[in-house]
Amino acid sequence: MANKCRAVQVATISQDYLRDLPRDEMVSETFDRLEAASTCRPDIVCLPELFTDADPESVPGPTTERLAQWAKAKSAYVICPIATKAERGKYNSAVLIDRGGAIAGQYHKTHPTEGELEKGTVPGAAAPVFKTDFGTIGIQICFDVNWHEVWVSLKQQGAEIVFWPSAYPAHRHLSALAWINEFHIVSSTMTRGSRIYDISGDTIAESGMFQPWAQATLYLGKRLFEIDYHMDKVRQIERKYARRVLIQFHHLEDWFTLTSVDPDLSTEDIIAEFDLLPLHPYHARCERAIDKARGSATSWRNAQGE
Repeated sequence: MANKCRAVQVATISQDYLRDLPRDEMVSETFDRLEAASTCRPDIVCLPELFTDADPESVPGPTTERLAQWAKAKSAYVICPIATKAERGKYNSAVLIDRGGAIAGQYHKTHPTEGELEKGTVPGAAAPVFKTDFGTIGIQICFDVNWHEVWVSLKQQGAEIVFWPSAYPAHRHLSALAWINEFHIVSSTMTRGSRIYDISGDTIAESGMFQPWAQATLYLGKRLFEIDYHMDKVRQIERKYARRVLIQFHHLEDWFTLTSVDPDLSTEDIIAEFDLLPLHPYHARCERAIDKARGSATSWRNAQGE
């Protein structure tokens, strides 16, 4: 039986307008924003890259201990991006803290900038995924956005949401990575807006002048489809399941997304029932057909002596 609908509440913090403050004041204001974001009762919340702007810490250490208390009080996962101690130098890290306040994992930035390397930042060795009680997540940090093969590897490992603490927004880049890999992306930035992206690459929510944090409900298991061969089936699904499903059309791309919003119904159940073919499997089927046709054409030309 496929997993049923999983609605996950995510929140993300921006430090816009805070980075010029004295460090202690900046951190205090960031925690105020975190507290404000807790009103949406998030399952998981992400803070910006190196949000304390402090010397490297051990894990557990002062910052993770403080956030562990917050996570336990709010029953929420927290992604805590800080500098951590390495054997020779330091890591630019993101520490995952679970709902009980325990350290659930760490990611070390695999692609530091040249400036970071000059200041002693050590590249991380791998980009793992992390299992949570709501699904599988990945983490990338800032400059990592430029190495697309790592994002693909996160998808191959089962990532459903990728969190991206960063110094800057990289909006177009993240939008493309979201739909290419068909997962949600949550950015958390030092400056300008933090954003939450749908699997289609669309922005679901963003922080800004009136609210320096953003929140959204993500439906894990949501899938992306080409319109081809599907429109009659879409109408059948709408008639049968009505408000139990959410179908969104992306008219300029000839796409639609489908997700169950009913906890007793999974998107995969609907896909099986109506024999739907999601976007990337559809492209793979087309490629096989093209290869077959190309092979047949080659065989015919060889038979003709061409």
